[in-house]
Amino acid sequence: MEQTKLPMKLHELRSGIDAELEQLSEDEQALILQRFLQRIQKYRTTGSHFENIRQVFSPPYLWLLIGGGIVLPILLYIVIIWSSLQLEG
Repeated sequence: MEQTKLPMKLHELRSGIDAELEQLSEDEQALILQRFLQRIQKYRTTGSHFENIRQVFSPPYLWLLIGGGIVLPILLYIVIIWSSLQLEG
């Protein structure tokens, strides 16, 4: 039932856009359509960037990054203390 509503809604939107564009001059129509296409292209590129970020920060990788961020400073502190004790002794 929802699938039949979607094409009807798209048809209404397209006819509404066509009706609004007909009221404008050709230069204004070209400008609006050009901006519209630029927004679509920008949406595609930013959408793909967000998908890449979601893939990188999927839960296993996220937990590995968090764990590494916690363990690394502790290990560096231990190495510094150990090396300073080795230099004294």
